[in-house]
Amino acid sequence: MTCDINHLIIVPCHGIYKLGEPPTKQASWYLASFQLDGNDHLCFLDHIEQAVEQLQSDANSYLIVSGGETKREAGPISEALSYYTLAAAQIAKKKQIDVTDRITTENYARDSFENVIFSICRFYEVWQKYPTYITIIGFEFKRDRFLDLHLSQALGFPSDRVNYIGNSPNPNFTTKEETERYFEDLRSSEYANAVREFKADWYGVQSKLSSKRRKRNPFSRQAGYALSNPPLADFLVQLMVDPNTRTNEEIKELLKDAPWR
Repeated sequence: MTCDINHLIIVPCHGIYKLGEPPTKQASWYLASFQLDGNDHLCFLDHIEQAVEQLQSDANSYLIVSGGETKREAGPISEALSYYTLAAAQIAKKKQIDVTDRITTENYARDSFENVIFSICRFYEVWQKYPTYITIIGFEFKRDRFLDLHLSQALGFPSDRVNYIGNSPNPNFTTKEETERYFEDLRSSEYANAVREFKADWYGVQSKLSSKRRKRNPFSRQAGYALSNPPLADFLVQLMVDPNTRTNEEIKELLKDAPWR
């Protein structure tokens, strides 16, 4: 494998695929109720497909699918592992160039900020360096959350070295009004439940967001990135303090020597 890997491709996971089932069927996924109307599982499949295409087009890229063991009903199977099986199956089915040696999983993330920082840490575990470029493939309505709040505000990652590829849910409503209402509700929910919260709590370590993380960790997993990433250890330890009373600025100061800044 080339040693010039410098481009991290991240697919943030949003559900758990029931291994061995037809992936295009909604019943083949563990989904939340709000993911049903928009046929979100089809977007997940598109995220995987686009990620593989990006990987194949750039020999210096490395794909990390990120998502933890978030659903008790699925058992101790991570979102990332289930996505990985689909990516590998797609490559085999389409007889594409085999790039599975440039795909791995990140099995601990419980929200979008952890998708980003944990994938960066996982990249370091594999390559002993941090990425120069990052591409995120996800929902279009989450673009600002990832780019402005996570990468720019929280991590200070240079915006000119970041790319975002987004798609949108495709609800099957019969009227234009229902469809418009669906997307209005989607935007409102994104702001109320994510954007507003991360604007106030950059790292998700205060009571409301940290409580969500606990609920998304039914098997009590604990990431070890503070040990495997010495350059970020002090910062990563603060993400484990639950809840954390430090200010956003105090925590960000621990990133002043981050290699990408």
